[in-house]
Amino acid sequence: MTASTRRTCPSCQTRLSPLAAECPECGLTLAPPRQGRPMLFQASALAQVPLEAPPRALTAPALGRVAAVAVDVTAEELERPDTHPPSPSQGPHAQAALGFQEPVSSFWPLVKVEATEALLLLLVQGLALALPAWVLGISPSRLLTGAWPLVLPYLLAVSWILFMAPLALTGQSPLMASFGVTLPENSPERRMAFSLVHMLSVLCFPLSFLCMVLDPRHRTLGELLSGQELLARPTGRMR
Repeated sequence: MTASTRRTCPSCQTRLSPLAAECPECGLTLAPPRQGRPMLFQASALAQVPLEAPPRALTAPALGRVAAVAVDVTAEELERPDTHPPSPSQGPHAQAALGFQEPVSSFWPLVKVEATEALLLLLVQGLALALPAWVLGISPSRLLTGAWPLVLPYLLAVSWILFMAPLALTGQSPLMASFGVTLPENSPERRMAFSLVHMLSVLCFPLSFLCMVLDPRHRTLGELLSGQELLARPTGRMR
């Protein structure tokens, strides 16, 4: 007769296979089954290594059927501590440490950016008009009135290149870096599209200034047309 190989878990009494190393129900680690007389080819027979005693069974039932344990807790310990909102002085510093960028809420940085870029655009357009007029030997006003169908697209292309190249490469127009303003956009296509509406906003600076005055968030005409916003450039901090 052969000995029965039926095994059960000492904790949850689940029937186990003869070669199971742990209980699939409660996860109890099981001792290897006792073997009979070792064979001559087994290393354990030569080393005479004594078998370890099986671990003791769990005194508590399996996981999921454990009785509730009474814990003495006072009423003061159950009260939640008062949660105070963070002070305004701590909020911006914590957000800056996390790399958070806030929209430019100040009215004057955007006004200075567009006003100075409007002056720069007038200077560039004057030079772009004076150069071909000097080559042709005529006055700029005569060139503009006599060939305006060609001069106007030429001036618009020069003006767009002035804004498109810096915005597409760095996300900033020529004078945005001086006032700490940037366009948080990674797509070059969206940067180029914003450069076009930003050029129109600079060309129509009085209308853009009126938009900044009436809008609660002080958005420029280019921001309203494109749906994008100019944000404050993050500054490096010493650690």
